[in-house]
Amino acid sequence: MGAAITIVAALGGLILGIRAEQRADREEKAAAELSQRAFAEQVDFYRTPSTVVVMNTNPHPVEARLLLPGRHLWWDLRSLEPCKQIKFPIDDLRASMRVQLPKTQVTDEELSSMWLEFQDPDGKSWTRTGTRDLVPSKWKPATRGVPLVDIGETWNKAPEVSPICSAP
Repeated sequence: MGAAITIVAALGGLILGIRAEQRADREEKAAAELSQRAFAEQVDFYRTPSTVVVMNTNPHPVEARLLLPGRHLWWDLRSLEPCKQIKFPIDDLRASMRVQLPKTQVTDEELSSMWLEFQDPDGKSWTRTGTRDLVPSKWKPATRGVPLVDIGETWNKAPEVSPICSAP
């Protein structure tokens, strides 16, 4: 009888140990997701009638691109420096598109639905939608035949300090 109680107690302890380990794993994963989300929350963009502004207020660079989801078109922003922002005049975005894809035209309505897609340092991809919601996404590398405009213009090479980073 004593041996049976010992076996039951050992099994109970084993089950409780496994559950505690599973709970710790879940908590660790949740903490990692919160950390990634906190990073992603510090990358944003907004659009005025004449300009798109992309901001990275993180201490790490961010690979990013502006995306027109309905058209499967994007502008590659390359790596956005830490605590920097870039202003893109809408007319310059259109001009870049005309140079790279002369037959492609983009309407104001399409530009108003623009998204920002970026990767955190761990390679997790995020999308900031036109309504500025933040959602996980699947980063698809640029491939041959995919309409891509590489923004190598001077305004992409000379980012400004993000006002959020320079605040006291």
